[in-house]
Amino acid sequence: MSIQFSSVIAARTQGRGSTFAVKQIDLHELGKRASPVAVLDDFRVTGRPFGPHPHAGFSPVTYVFEDSKGSLRARDSLGNDAVVGPGGVVWTQAGSGLMHEEIPADDRELHGLQIFVNVSAKNKLTPPRVQRLQGHQIPEWHNNAGDRLRVVVGEFKGLSSRITPAEPFNLFDVELRREITFPLPAGHNALLYVLRGEVLVRADPPGQSVTAEHAIALHGERGGDVVLQPVHSAELVILSGAEIDEPVHAEGPFIMNDASQVEDAFTRFRKGAMGRLTPAHGG
Repeated sequence: MSIQFSSVIAARTQGRGSTFAVKQIDLHELGKRASPVAVLDDFRVTGRPFGPHPHAGFSPVTYVFEDSKGSLRARDSLGNDAVVGPGGVVWTQAGSGLMHEEIPADDRELHGLQIFVNVSAKNKLTPPRVQRLQGHQIPEWHNNAGDRLRVVVGEFKGLSSRITPAEPFNLFDVELRREITFPLPAGHNALLYVLRGEVLVRADPPGQSVTAEHAIALHGERGGDVVLQPVHSAELVILSGAEIDEPVHAEGPFIMNDASQVEDAFTRFRKGAMGRLTPAHGG
């Protein structure tokens, strides 16, 4: 088969009282087919459950869903301090390391997607860089059937996001009414997470039904087209990129290739090489 399917994985709900709740996909169950995605969390948060913290060796990404009542305040040790509203995204290329803090901009509930996107060894120590887009800056593709695809990151049918990752990656927010098709190149993986409704995922010739709060991974062994059909209507996100066939050593806030690289990252952090960031005060 040109495209291989994983089993369907249900999100696990976790939380901290009334201030933080997350529907988390256990990507370990998907093995290499989840690569380059290392974390996928559908979260709702009020208050400030997390203070400033470091990252290195990958790209933490926060996408604010359009239905979010609140906005995201994103701060970092590079000097950025910005508010991103519903439909917007913050892409943090952590590289060699930086400090950041992402919190609700006000007292309203923030609904978003937290993604950790791994990078290959050649890009783990690149200079840190932060990119962001507001909702109105994200291109949208539509068809006559009422299907809509927001090109948050990457490219689809001639539409390109202004976010430029260190390595090519797609993040699409899709509203399905009838059907869309997207290509999955050879050697690439796609991770599909259904937010609402039910989606039939088809590719030469297998098909699999995926319901709300479930995910499936696809591997383009030789590449091919993936067809998505809703039962009634549905919403899902598509994450895709080239599979990284390298060792992964994740510890705390760092994702590297081995333990010595993680220890080097902790050393840089302790010495202040990732910068300083005090907790935010006020909205």
